[in-house]
Amino acid sequence: MRVCVFADPHAHADALRAVMRAAVDADVQELWCLGDLVGSGPDPAEVVAMVRAYCTVALVGNHDYSVTGAVDPTVIGPPSASHHRSLELARAALEESGDLDWLRSRKPAARRHGVQCWHASPRNPVSEFVSDANAEACLQRQRARIGLVGHSHVAAAWRRNPDGPAERIAVRVDRPLELGNGRWLLNPGAVGAPAPSTADWRDALVAHAIHGAWWLELNLDAPTATWRRVPYDPLPALRRSDAAGLLRHLARPHGDATSSVVDQTTRH
Repeated sequence: MRVCVFADPHAHADALRAVMRAAVDADVQELWCLGDLVGSGPDPAEVVAMVRAYCTVALVGNHDYSVTGAVDPTVIGPPSASHHRSLELARAALEESGDLDWLRSRKPAARRHGVQCWHASPRNPVSEFVSDANAEACLQRQRARIGLVGHSHVAAAWRRNPDGPAERIAVRVDRPLELGNGRWLLNPGAVGAPAPSTADWRDALVAHAIHGAWWLELNLDAPTATWRRVPYDPLPALRRSDAAGLLRHLARPHGDATSSVVDQTTRH
């Protein structure tokens, strides 16, 4: 059994299509999505439709909860922020497509083939970020030998041995990690949004796309975990975001050459 695990597409359909094509080429048997289908990006209806159609596991994330009305969107950010605007557009798009009720039916946690899955963490499946500081506590709460989380956008792996504390294990793209003894908590990284960064958001998205959308190839028979990255073109999504008014509130503190290129491209 080989599975494609991914998280945080954040309404970026081009990135998600690239991941799904790569998963098909890798001949995986199932696709698992760890949530945050919407928020930030310009393609909420398309992303939700793809996940609904193709994913065996489809979790809901904190941004998804904001769209469904289960969480106040101001928890995600102030009303003037671009991501708040993206949540309003997502809600309208999903009401029109008829997928809003399906998104409301999703849960932030699941278990399949003996693997536990959460959007955020074993202790708080909606909003807690797993890091080196709390990985030990999260692994203590985890019951299965393999656990999966998203939410932080950062590819990561932690192992807890029976006779020692949790330790972070280096993630190397395209290098299988043997999931031997101990309990493991794995984060595939984000599909459609960059990891938290001090860089301009647009520049960070371009860099993310050039390096590639993240996904995790999980071989449950071996067992091994292999992190993959699939490059894609971010400029069509930036143009759609600009047309939808999603970019106007994003600060450009550096004003560097990449920001200038992206600005010029999204305006033409």
